[in-house]
Amino acid sequence: MADTNQPTENPAEGEAPAAEAAPEEAKAEPGQGYDNAAQGQAAEKAATGVQEKLDQAALPIRAYLEQSVVPLLLQGMSQLVKERPENPIEWLASYLLKN
Repeated sequence: MADTNQPTENPAEGEAPAAEAAPEEAKAEPGQGYDNAAQGQAAEKAATGVQEKLDQAALPIRAYLEQSVVPLLLQGMSQLVKERPENPIEWLASYLLKN
């Protein structure tokens, strides 16, 4: 009878054996690995800045809409239901532009 507390030698499907695991990447100094370290460092700084702007723009989309658009849209839709104009889309568009 085999001891169940011992690790198996055959890894589960989809897992890499421990001996073949990828080595941990060492943290590189900014600009390292470029022919011109100053240009490399500047390029990395620019890329990081662009990524930060993308992250800031992408993450709070729902929060932005809930804070800036949804309250006014709900007010307009409430008024729309009360008035029931013949052309509701045009009426709502006009309401949003006025407010």
